[in-house]
Amino acid sequence: PHMGCNNVKIAVCVRKRPIFQKEELNGEIDCVSAANPRIVVHDCKVKVDGITKFVENHNFVFENSFSHEESNEDLYRATIQPNIHFPFNRGIVTCFAYGQTGSGKTHSMKGSNEAAISDLFTLSKT
Repeated sequence: PHMGCNNVKIAVCVRKRPIFQKEELNGEIDCVSAANPRIVVHDCKVKVDGITKFVENHNFVFENSFSHEESNEDLYRATIQPNIHFPFNRGIVTCFAYGQTGSGKTHSMKGSNEAAISDLFTLSKT
């Protein structure tokens, strides 16, 4: 289960994007696994003998990690929604999406922005 990112100053969360069909057609493989709170990068290598192949795994741990199978709503509920009340208590909430071009920032943030706006309007009426 994902940890609710409430009452923390900074939370770093990662969302893995799916491998694109074009990448699969080019023979590329999906070399990243996500199992909350861990992201594992599987690095294919060849030993110095030039023949023996092996995989070196690099583990990275975050407050939350999301696989490509999880929805924008899952991302929103675990990361932004627990803090949505802060602006009404003179607080500030900032969410940054960082990554290379084509990594899914806009896709992730669009769903989160829509949900946040809806929740803000609901809270402002109470």
